[in-house]
Amino acid sequence: MHSIFEIASVEGSFHLADGNDVARTLKATGHHLKFLWNYGGIPLSILVDQQEVILEPNHLLSCTYLQKIIIPQEQIFPEVLLLAFDRGFYCIHTHDTEVSCNGLLFFGSNFTPIVALDKSESGRLRTLVCVLKEEFDTYDQNQEEMLRLLLKRFIIRVTRMARKQLTKRKLPEKELELVRQFNVLVEEHFKKYRQVADYADLMHRSPKTIANIFAQQGEKSPLEIIHNRVTLEAKRLLLYTDKSSKEVGWELGFEDPSQFNRFFKKQTGLPPKEFRESHLFRQSFDQNKAFSESLA
Repeated sequence: MHSIFEIASVEGSFHLADGNDVARTLKATGHHLKFLWNYGGIPLSILVDQQEVILEPNHLLSCTYLQKIIIPQEQIFPEVLLLAFDRGFYCIHTHDTEVSCNGLLFFGSNFTPIVALDKSESGRLRTLVCVLKEEFDTYDQNQEEMLRLLLKRFIIRVTRMARKQLTKRKLPEKELELVRQFNVLVEEHFKKYRQVADYADLMHRSPKTIANIFAQQGEKSPLEIIHNRVTLEAKRLLLYTDKSSKEVGWELGFEDPSQFNRFFKKQTGLPPKEFRESHLFRQSFDQNKAFSESLA
């Protein structure tokens, strides 16, 4: 099943897909934010930016349009659900006060958020999805607003669970909002700013205050988050574009190619060129192996 609502005037769309239509819909929603929910009883192995992620039963993953998700064909199960929407349909930056998910579920710069659903929450989301399916088939002047309201409700429910699960230590609401704000700013400015002090200035806070709050949370330091985001973007550009390592470095704000090479090697253990070649070799090997197995 693949349902789609489109807004031609702003080129916006909202997709709902399940089962064998999920992989095809993923390819058609490259510019969308996504929820991927394994509501079945079998773990699902997927690739997110070439890294294997095991989506356990009743676990829900949120991803941005920057992340490349691949579900191996042999891993497709009927009980997988995809919700995908772009900013033309619903912009989380503009409406962050409504759902408070920015910097937590999306654009967190620190991890790929996976939320575990208990039996009661799973039941609530199943009911919500059933209503969504009905609205996709209801063609009237209120359809767009109803779909948007239901999507917002879905986001809010998942955000509430994420706040409880994705922080190692319980932070006061004010401090959690600071973490969210820092993550969002890193996402917006990582190509320009690579020092904690730069973000502290934008937030009108001291670098020490920001570092202390992240230390209380028990997560990576603010500087590690900045470096991880730069490294992640470098990996994506090396894997999914034909830009040279020099061009990748320039795009990420490094004036000297050797400076970028040193940074990347320190973060990954490999120079950019070797990183790209090693992954291209692995992809070629996996494709040849899959082809050989199909002939067996």
